[in-house]
Amino acid sequence: MEKNLHKNAVQLDGTGNSGPPKFLSLKWKVLLLSSLILITIVVSFTGIIYVSLMDDFESQRNAQHRRYASEVEGLIDQISRNLHQSAELIPFLEGMGTGLLVHDGKNIAEAFDPYWAPMQLTKGFEVIRFYDNSNQLLASWGASESDTHDDVMLNWVRKVNAREQPVSPLSCRKSCMQFIVAPLLVEGNSVGVVVIGAPLVDAVLGFKDISGADIGLLIQEPGNTPKNNEKRIPSWDVRIAAHSREMNLAILDQAALQYPDFNQLEKGIQVFWENQYLQIKPLSLGKMNASDNAQFIVVTDITSTIHTIQSSTQRNMIIGLMGLILSELLLFVILSQPLSRLKHIVFTLPLLARSSFKNFRSELHSVGQKRWLKDEIDMLDETAAALSYQLEKLEDQVADRTAILARKMEELSKERDFITNLLDIAQVIVITQNADGEILTLNAHGETLIQYTEKELQGTQFLDLLALDGDLRDLPGHLEEVRSERRDQLRHEANVLCKDASVRHILWLHSRLTRHTEDDPAMLSVGLDMTEHKRTEGRLAWLADHDPLTDLFNRRRFQEELEQMLNLAARYRHSGALLFFDLDQFKYINDTSGHQAGDALLKMVARMLHGSIRSVDILGRLGGDEFAVILPQTTPEGAIEVAKNALACLNQGKIAINSRTHKASASVGIALFPEHGNNVHDLLAAADLAMYQAKEAGRGGWHLFSNEEKTRERMHTLVYWKEKIEYALLHERFLFYFQPIMHIPDKTIDHYEVLLRMLDDDGTILAPHFFIPAAEQTGLIHAIDHMVLRKSIAQSAEIQHRGHRVRFSINLSAHAFHDPELLPMLREAFTQYNADPSNFMFEITETAALEDLPAARKLMEMIRTLGCSFTLDDFGVGFSSFYYIRQLPIDVVKIDGSFIRNLADSPDDQILVKALCDVARGFGKKTTAEFVENAATLSILEEMQIDYAQGFLIGLPMPACDSPFKDFLQT
Repeated sequence: MEKNLHKNAVQLDGTGNSGPPKFLSLKWKVLLLSSLILITIVVSFTGIIYVSLMDDFESQRNAQHRRYASEVEGLIDQISRNLHQSAELIPFLEGMGTGLLVHDGKNIAEAFDPYWAPMQLTKGFEVIRFYDNSNQLLASWGASESDTHDDVMLNWVRKVNAREQPVSPLSCRKSCMQFIVAPLLVEGNSVGVVVIGAPLVDAVLGFKDISGADIGLLIQEPGNTPKNNEKRIPSWDVRIAAHSREMNLAILDQAALQYPDFNQLEKGIQVFWENQYLQIKPLSLGKMNASDNAQFIVVTDITSTIHTIQSSTQRNMIIGLMGLILSELLLFVILSQPLSRLKHIVFTLPLLARSSFKNFRSELHSVGQKRWLKDEIDMLDETAAALSYQLEKLEDQVADRTAILARKMEELSKERDFITNLLDIAQVIVITQNADGEILTLNAHGETLIQYTEKELQGTQFLDLLALDGDLRDLPGHLEEVRSERRDQLRHEANVLCKDASVRHILWLHSRLTRHTEDDPAMLSVGLDMTEHKRTEGRLAWLADHDPLTDLFNRRRFQEELEQMLNLAARYRHSGALLFFDLDQFKYINDTSGHQAGDALLKMVARMLHGSIRSVDILGRLGGDEFAVILPQTTPEGAIEVAKNALACLNQGKIAINSRTHKASASVGIALFPEHGNNVHDLLAAADLAMYQAKEAGRGGWHLFSNEEKTRERMHTLVYWKEKIEYALLHERFLFYFQPIMHIPDKTIDHYEVLLRMLDDDGTILAPHFFIPAAEQTGLIHAIDHMVLRKSIAQSAEIQHRGHRVRFSINLSAHAFHDPELLPMLREAFTQYNADPSNFMFEITETAALEDLPAARKLMEMIRTLGCSFTLDDFGVGFSSFYYIRQLPIDVVKIDGSFIRNLADSPDDQILVKALCDVARGFGKKTTAEFVENAATLSILEEMQIDYAQGFLIGLPMPACDSPFKDFLQT
């Protein structure tokens, strides 16, 4: 039964996991814990005893070493006293007194020489020297090795001569010697100094007899090689100057191997040698100088002491382990029965978790017995049974309430998830504030936008985020009204200071929240980022009046300024002038060096013209390479002078592109107002005609318009071009050029724009701007439109019949929408050549649809029923583009090239093009970008998801004979 209960307990581990948990009985846990405690006590007790024994041992050894040091010093003092006694007897030796009195070294040598050998043998003298009162050496005996003491010895002599007091120094330069330096007295007078030195070998030998320990004298001599029988220890860099006879020098070699650092001997080291524990420790002697590099060491046998400590430690460990085992056995016997009963209860408890209340009580009662003396386990048994009754009652109540609660929790969970997801994905800043205006929470989009985390802003005043200016001085008071429930909502705009010091323009909406406690939020603040919108709005407003390349007034704004100036001149009867500039050979620069060179030249001309006119004059770019200047309140002479200055300034300008140098040059037409015109149209026409007169006169000059030549020149120009156009139509001197347009996503050529050129009599290829204005004024534009459409349809059909498909994009002039024959001609041509209308896309401009929008929309819808499509050209130049894209049946919009040329280097153009693309995509239109001249621009267009690209990077306009489909065209 217990096995089954244990299995039930294993199946429910309290965490909902089905795997069996690891189990260890409480009995074993108690035994393990008590064992760890007892082991810790035994080990600690043994360790304390061991440390105490070692401390006692060290204390005894230190005391013993102090005795050793005292004994060695006593031996050295004995040597010193013997030397002093010998020094006092020297003047009384036969013949010494006379020699010392006269300071005769020869007499001293002859008198003392017989005594030197006996003194070496009996007294152990190593060296003896005699000095006079002037510290001059008179005579000396001893080994040459003592010469190393000369400098130090001379200092001793000077000191003794000066004080007439003996000194007893110890010196260990090459060998350790005890010296006596004593004054020599003869007949009561000081006649000099005697220096006697004896080695410390006697002290070393005598120490063994006194203490029973081995002693050695070590002298540090780095790098010296041993001489004769001299013993050295290389790893310590020491020489053994003396040692007791019984000392085994191999012990020192063994110690040097184990302890290579000689400084480790300071605290004493232990060496195990031939079953003996030996301690090697230096003696600290006050008589030894640190400069002598000499050290006495004592080798002591500590084997018996170590064995005593080890035996005591082992005995304590054995006694402790035996006590541990007996304690564990006793504890095991005591805990077995109670813990077995407790284990049964524990393994029965899982039945309560499975709501098996009756089985639980049955298991408890079946094993329970009537006891006369109850203990805690009996009380636990009874309490568990009572608990089962109570749980059974509560479970019935919980079951009823759980069903209700589950439904409510599901609803709350859905609401919570919805709100959480809404805050995370909402592209607005969501902030909650307390009653003091401190920020409590911030959503994920807010963190990304202002670059502060929610944790960083918690406790920060909301107003600290804002850049308050004069218009927001009352904002703190209004926010306080919302937080204090005196106002429901507040709407305002303010700049927010981001973490990276950038500023973002935010539209804020603050709403009051219902509070139940003081910790609840008092206000909800929702912010919409208007930064890009404001920037784009400002850019669009600026572009409505300015040329994006040169930053000058565009044609529309310039005409408005000219109209205002004409009105002021008429009101106050002032005169003024209009200067019309047209650059010379600008097309040549574009063709040879590319549009980048042309743009650079236009920018340079704009700067130079701006610098050459007065501050009150108005400068604008009318389009292409045309500039104009309004000169208010000036005379004809003043206007001519300004024109001359401007031309002189332009003649100094030049640019170098691709190893080519281009100079700036222009022709200037001058028209006066109100003399040559009192409205914008007439005055511009007059200045334009004057400019052409300047060009015909040789370029780079100026011409003042006169009323006499107005009609004549205009008619001459129209007749000239009318004849050229009629001749070109008759003799097929119009040429087709094709420029490829690439589909950006898959990098394939999707279609080609058909471009018209005229072959002049001298072989020059003329661009459309030379003949199209005259064609429009003479009515020949319809013939040109029909010719282009018919030939394009025929060529498309020929390619289609050869098994290939090429799409063409054809420009329609503004006059095409007033041509009643256009639609019938298209139907007839598609039928005649059996061409597919879906291969044709017609490009129109705002100007084409401007005059009669309903008629243009009707004609476009009828043409689209044939299967053709339409492109709105020059999209974005004016605000009317957004109106036409909604009113006209447009399929593709072509973004004006002025926004594309400098796209890679102009963040403003990037913002504007992105906005134009988003607008077009919002209306379901595809987009084309023209003037794509480099890979960087193409990459940005691809990121903006623009559909088509056209420009020099994609391909130059090419004649039909050089086109990819040349083999499929009729010759």
